[in-house]
Amino acid sequence: MTVSIHGKDPRLRYCKDYLLRSAVGRGGKLLLLPIPSSRDGEHVTGTDERIDEVCAQLLGGDIIVGYGLPRAIRTSLASKGVFIIDVEHDEEYLMANANLTAIGTLGRILTEESAAPCELSVGIIGYGRIGQRLLYSLAFLGARVKVFTSKKELATDLCMLGISGADSLSLEKTPTAESFSGLDILINTAPARLIPACAAEALTGVRVIELAGGDNIPAGITYERFASVPAEMYPKSAGKALSDSIFRMLGQTH
Repeated sequence: MTVSIHGKDPRLRYCKDYLLRSAVGRGGKLLLLPIPSSRDGEHVTGTDERIDEVCAQLLGGDIIVGYGLPRAIRTSLASKGVFIIDVEHDEEYLMANANLTAIGTLGRILTEESAAPCELSVGIIGYGRIGQRLLYSLAFLGARVKVFTSKKELATDLCMLGISGADSLSLEKTPTAESFSGLDILINTAPARLIPACAAEALTGVRVIELAGGDNIPAGITYERFASVPAEMYPKSAGKALSDSIFRMLGQTH
């Protein structure tokens, strides 16, 4: 099988190497698209290439690998007999990607901050895959952590894990400006605008990090967007996670 790459996602090169080294047991072509594959539904992420034109080269028996492939593309490819692997639907991959995102974000914080974690107060918006891993890692390093989430099982999870500092957590569904006071860093992992506009003053001087896609930070709040953390920080590990997902979804061992 021949493996081709479209886009500039650095993890794809490592993924290709793993696939070729492990000998994918199929003929034809395998096309690797970036993660996510398209941000506007029309172009391959990070390029001017139209995703429909890139996919038009595939024939029956070929394989396409992506994340969040547009429905029209999936329908067109399926009608031609192309085998579609959308890793958005592989929970093991999502967990591995979340872990790399959390580790990469923590790595940047540890190298860029002038204070040790035990002297930092960190707010995390969202308690999904990434939020959970950030919480565990930061709490282990001694940071004071405050989580904004509507998930009531949060406190129970923390007690079961033996993580201290549960009194610093917030389960508010609609945070107020006061909720964000006293933070050194605020990390958003939720794909929704949960920070109220009234929090802008409380977040003056606070390092705000955006991990989710979309426009989630209100105007007036300065923030940093950490895009594609696994690919930028650990492309080799991210490429291995992607290749593992491909083999799982093909039902092959390697």
